[in-house]
This record gives sequence, structure tokens and C-alpha cells, in this order.
Amino acid sequence: MKTPILLHIPHSSLTIPKTVRDKLCISEAELERELLRMTDRYTDILFGLPTVTSHSIIYPVSRLVVDPERFEDDGKEPMTAVGMGVIYTATSQKTLLRAQPDACERTELLDAYYHPHHRRFTEAVALLLQEAGRVLIIDCHSFPSNPWPYELNQEKDRPDICIGADPFHTPHWLLGAVREAFLKLGYSVAVNHPFAGAIVPLPYYSQEARVLSIMIEINRKLYMHEETGEKGPFFASVKDDIATVVSHIGQS
Repeated sequence: MKTPILLHIPHSSLTIPKTVRDKLCISEAELERELLRMTDRYTDILFGLPTVTSHSIIYPVSRLVVDPERFEDDGKEPMTAVGMGVIYTATSQKTLLRAQPDACERTELLDAYYHPHHRRFTEAVALLLQEAGRVLIIDCHSFPSNPWPYELNQEKDRPDICIGADPFHTPHWLLGAVREAFLKLGYSVAVNHPFAGAIVPLPYYSQEARVLSIMIEINRKLYMHEETGEKGPFFASVKDDIATVVSHIGQS
């Protein structure tokens, strides 16, 4: 049986509920700019793979509400140092986004968005493990062609494709297959640069080798106009290439 693929798409949404919008300290114009900077726009479409047997977990609200890819405990989350723990208080420009939520609001936000998402994610992995004996998570992202001030990695030399790998959940054959597939299509590729790692639900993290995971990050300059957010002329071809790569690793 082929390994089922679970696409995890955490940062594609532009949705900010009014109750959260009212807490943000920035104007509508600045919010639009911040969403343009911080949203992995169109990744739900780029990784929407109708010709590939896969399952998707898509986070329904913006990461500016609650970021599902941060550790819930700010003490364990490195990005807390720049105001971007699980609930952001700073913008990509290192300016104030919102006041630190009190304990009550924090609990409400986590219960409304973070915990339900991770329950769905964990349950999807559990079901696919039960059905097929193992599962491959692809963590689907995009990144700006130039680093924003908040980013820990400020190197300007950025590849077309960033592959994030985990030492336990990303076997060498998987990393090699994804890297070679993108190189064969003519893309420049880096591993764990400028972003690193691959997500796995915590109950399985470093515990269950049958849960495979890899992160694929697409440089936004390849498929969109970064200054406007509009799709670029090569959007369709990039989408087709992603499908080709995922199909290839699905056969590995």
C-alpha cells in the first residue's frame, strides 16, 4: 500500500475575526500590508493536488490570530523573543501588533483556534496510521524573497525551494527524493535554510517513526507579485511542478 500523504497548510488564511481585529493596534492599511507580508498566500491552491491522493488540514484563520505552528508554551518557543509566540504581539517589522493577552483571553483564543486545529491534525494522522500503517506529512509554506526584520535568518541569499527536515521524522531517502525532484525541474534548493524543521503532532513527535514529515517552502517570487499579492505569470506551472514532486515522493 502506498504511503498516504497529509498536507498541512497552516498559514494560507487571511481571515481575522472581528473580536480579534478589535484588539489589534494597527490601521486597516497597515493590517493589509502585514497580511501581505505574513500570509503564505495561495498555498492552499498551490498544494491543492486533485491528481494526487492526499488529505489536507487547512488552518481556517490568519496566523495573526493564533499561530498553529508555534509551541503553545511560550517558554519553549524561540519566536517568543521577537513577539511572535503562539499569539503575536509584534508585527513583521518589529512594531506593536497588539497588547499581550491576559490569561482569560489567551485561553479563549487557544481553545477557539489552536486546540481544535491540532486535534484535527492528530486525529487525521491517527486515522491514516490505522488505515495504512504509516503517513507522510507535507508541511506546506511559502516565504518572501527577502527576509522581513522579525526573521531569525537574515541572509539575503534565498533559494527557490526551502526543504525543512526533522532528524527523526525525515528519513534520508525522503529528503533526497524531494531535493532531487525539485532540482530536476530546474529549481535551486536548500535544506533547512532559511527555515528549518517539519511539523509532527506532539503525541507522535520523536516517538513514532511511521509518521514521516517534510516541509516544503516555495519562494513567493516564483508564483506571485510580492508587492501586490496578485498571482504571477508562472503560478500554474509552479502548481504543476509541486504536483509532480509530490507525485514522485508518493511513489517512493
